[in-house]
Amino acid sequence: MAMGVGGLLRSRAVGAAVAQVWQAVGNFGLQIIAAWTLGAAGLGLISLSLGVIILATALASGMIGDSLVILQRDNPRIRGALLGWALIVAAVSAVVTGVAMAVTLLTPLQAVLFACALVAFQFEELLRRVFMGVMQFWRLVVVDSVAVMGALGSLALVAMFGSVTVEAFFAALLFGQLAAIVVAVLLLPREERWLAPVRGADLRAVWAFGSWRGAQVAVPQLMMTASRVLITAFAGGVALGLVEGARILVAPVLLTVQGLGSYLLSTYVRDKSIGVVELRRRAWRASGLMMGAALLAGAAIFALTGPLGRIVGDIAVERLAVAGWVAYVIASASFQPFASLAAVKGAPRRVFACRVVDASFAAALFVIVLAAGLPAAWAPFVLAAGLVLGGVLVRAAVLAPLTKESPARRATELRIGHA
Repeated sequence: MAMGVGGLLRSRAVGAAVAQVWQAVGNFGLQIIAAWTLGAAGLGLISLSLGVIILATALASGMIGDSLVILQRDNPRIRGALLGWALIVAAVSAVVTGVAMAVTLLTPLQAVLFACALVAFQFEELLRRVFMGVMQFWRLVVVDSVAVMGALGSLALVAMFGSVTVEAFFAALLFGQLAAIVVAVLLLPREERWLAPVRGADLRAVWAFGSWRGAQVAVPQLMMTASRVLITAFAGGVALGLVEGARILVAPVLLTVQGLGSYLLSTYVRDKSIGVVELRRRAWRASGLMMGAALLAGAAIFALTGPLGRIVGDIAVERLAVAGWVAYVIASASFQPFASLAAVKGAPRRVFACRVVDASFAAALFVIVLAAGLPAAWAPFVLAAGLVLGGVLVRAAVLAPLTKESPARRATELRIGHA
């Protein structure tokens, strides 16, 4: 029996990883097409736009998605609040980012398509979080497959009858996400396929937990977006395209680590009655395995940078940038399991404070590096340094004190989980 349960859990972990890898395949394919059809500058624009979408999606995923997994979503007042905040966040982020992109980088039509794709990404991600909450990770593979095939298929049709443009990229993203939303709704367990009224919902309870978690999750994506803006400002769009070309090669490994991090979050929620000390040991084991796997995969990618780089087209992939992104993945593996554990154990504010400190450190170092005239290929090393600092802070300033707090204090901190 124990072996059967262990095998089941392992298959869920594999499902979480496969779902993220498959998502990476879609992003990889889209950015390869951008590199081949639009060149380094076009890849830089698409990457920057995707970075903004990922930032807004991370905000929704952290604030609403994590609340959906951790809080009691079967409570109608909580479920109604989750829907209410999903609508609010989608509307605000679409308007703010759409207008900002329209007045800086995109044409009005491109900005409209961009904003629509952003909203579709947010709602598709929230549906993905439901599957994570019920530990049905393999269904995510089906949903992500639809998103990937929809987007890539749309671009293939465009290429057959005309030229691929920025508008075509955003339209393909939108179509793929809408198709995935439909399939996700159809695949949801029956007990999850219901909506609660927003009127009378406990918006404050979701905000109390989700706002800090959303801010925490958004910090690394905001830092990633800021790094792209700084590279463009200091070194130009072509330099950004070269850095992004290296990131494309490493992206499947990074998304695999992130997928396993989502799986760990779900297991922490399932086992939240277990003490912090034991879960912290589990986080160390998971982090060690993820770091080791990332190092091996990253070393293989680094060794094969030459032949793999040809996939990206005429963009010259720099080995230094590849090494930097491998370091970033390893740093992410050293951080994620502990940040997720701290959030589940009721300390999202403390984790957010740690993220602000490490992001501020990385941003300052970023400006120093670029202002000193160093190559943009050093950018991922700077981002990795910030994550390493964040991991140290979370373990020392968040998890260590949690192991010493009294049961009464911990019960008070977790009261939101029983709302």
